[in-house]
Order: sequence, then structure tokens, then C-alpha cells
Amino acid sequence: MGKEYLFDKKIFLIRVIYAGILAAVIFLFGIYSISKGSTMKYLWMLICFLCVYTIITNFVAIGYPKKIVIDNNQISFSAFNKAHVYSRKELKGFKIKEQKLAGKMYIRVNKPSLFKGRYWIDLKAYSDCKDLEENLLKIEEIVHPNSLKAKIKKNNKMYQERNKKDVSKGKRRGHKSRLEA
Repeated sequence: MGKEYLFDKKIFLIRVIYAGILAAVIFLFGIYSISKGSTMKYLWMLICFLCVYTIITNFVAIGYPKKIVIDNNQISFSAFNKAHVYSRKELKGFKIKEQKLAGKMYIRVNKPSLFKGRYWIDLKAYSDCKDLEENLLKIEEIVHPNSLKAKIKKNNKMYQERNKKDVSKGKRRGHKSRLEA
């Protein structure tokens, strides 16, 4: 059994369900306005397009998963009794765009489309968010070990370890210890 991460129920209700319902209501109002010959016909067409996109992202494509399950063999994103399950063997692409300060991630799995493979993760809204972040980044590193991002992380880790050793010996680069001065 893998590790399960759940989206906070209240936040999910507001950000995903209510936002999708609001988009559906605005879409219906937009269709009504267009059919009545509104002077802002093209604006309403744009708004209707954005509403359809929001409805698809929130309810059909599971763009904001309510539950993420990660185990040794697979990862799954699920909501509304639907799940997108990816086995580790079939993962050809797993790219994460991190927004560290906001605590968010945008994940693209394999070849993403409008209906599958794109997930917006608000880490702070999930249970055990630090562990979720680490596990998602590990998967990215496993799938793309030679990416520039993976190389930078390895380099930074080596640099930090080297600095810890230097500090523990009482020496920092460019600084003399009190005993040497």
C-alpha cells in the first residue's frame, strides 16, 4: 500500500467544486446573453470559452486531484470517482514546474492533453505536504535523471555537504578561524 495524500475537504469544496459551479452558471448566462444579441457578443464568447475550460479542468480532467497515491509501482491522481493511474514503467515524462514561495506545483505527465496528464498541486492544501513534495520531486528525478534540474540539485547537495564539512573543521572559504588570526 502506498502513501495517500488528501486535499483538505473545505478548500477542495471552495476552489474546485464551487469554482466549477460558478463557471457553469456564468457559461449559461453567457449563452443566454449571446442568444439575445448582446452588444458584447465577442466578450461573452471569450468568457464562455474560459468557463468551458474551467469546467473541463475541474470536473473532467481531474486537474485538481482530491487524492494522490504514491507507491513503489505507480502514482494515481483522483477525484469525483475517477482516477488517472500511471505505472512507473509507463512514465516517459514527469515534469514539475515549482512555485516554491507559493507552495504550488504544476505537473505534466507523459504527453499531457486537455483531458489527462496536467495537475495543479497546492501543496499546503494536502495532508503531509512536505512528504508529498519530496516524493513528487523524487519521481521527477527518477524519470529524468539527466535533466538540468536534477543536475543542479545534485550540485547544490554536494556544495552544501562540502560547506558543512568545512564548517565542522572550523574553516569557511575565505575566512580564517579565530585561532589562525
